[in-house]
Order: sequence, then C-alpha cells, then structure tokens
Amino acid sequence: MRTLLATFVLLFCATFVYAQPPVGGPGFERVERFKKMRMVEMLELNEEQSVRFFARHTEMENTRRALEKQRDEVLDKIERLIRNKADAKEYEKLFSEVESLNRQIGEERQKFFNGLGDVLTVEQQAKLLLFERRFEKELREAIRESQQRRRGRMGDM
Repeated sequence: MRTLLATFVLLFCATFVYAQPPVGGPGFERVERFKKMRMVEMLELNEEQSVRFFARHTEMENTRRALEKQRDEVLDKIERLIRNKADAKEYEKLFSEVESLNRQIGEERQKFFNGLGDVLTVEQQAKLLLFERRFEKELREAIRESQQRRRGRMGDM
C-alpha cells in the first residue's frame, strides 16, 4: 500500500515536472518537497535529525546550484566559440574553468557527506548514497509512463 501511494504521488509530481521548466516553478517545487518526504522516509529520520540534515542539505544544494550556474555560463561561452569557429587556445582556458567548477561541485558534495557523521548513523549514510540513484530512476520511469499514457490518449482521439 505504501509503495502504491508513493508511486501515485511520484506519478502526480512527474506530470507537473514534465509540463514545467526544469528548474523553478511549481512543478520543480513539488518534486523537491516529494524528494524530501521520500528522504525522510527512506533514511528513517527522526525530527531532530530531519531538521539538522535538511539545514545542511539546503546549504549544500544552494552552493551546488550556484556552481552549476557558473558552469552553465562557461558552457554558454564554449557554445558561442563553436558558433564563431574560435581558435583552440580560446577553448582550452574555458575547459579548465569547467573542470575546476566540476571539481568544486564534487568537493561540495563530498564535504556535505563527510560532515553527516554527527547527524546520521552509518546505515542512514549508506541509504543516502543509494537514495539519489533510486529517486532519479523512479522519477524517470514515472515521466516515461506519463508520456506513454499521454500518447495513448492522443491516439484515442
């Protein structure tokens, strides 16, 4: 029953994600809320753990998003260089910037995870490592199913 309810909620959220811009907007916020709910459930967080965990998680996510925004700006520059058929040396500088930003994103995630020992048990930390992969897989499957149902309804018209 719990799995059925979770699947329904995931499908409900996925339909909004598919119809919304990838970041921001009500669909994104719904998925983020659902993701937090699933984290609490999967990690079996008590109230104190939940407050402490999500304070750190939010801080890490904000930093990660800022770094990803910087990386996207550099990638936009690379895209412009491609359109303008730029010299190889111009690319190389930007390659190192992308590499540096990717490294910083990884370091932020690692710093976050390494700092959880006072909030989560070892088993909860292990579950956290598996959570992201599992959640993204479920979300992709829900979106795919939603698209297939939508196509099926379009064929009925």
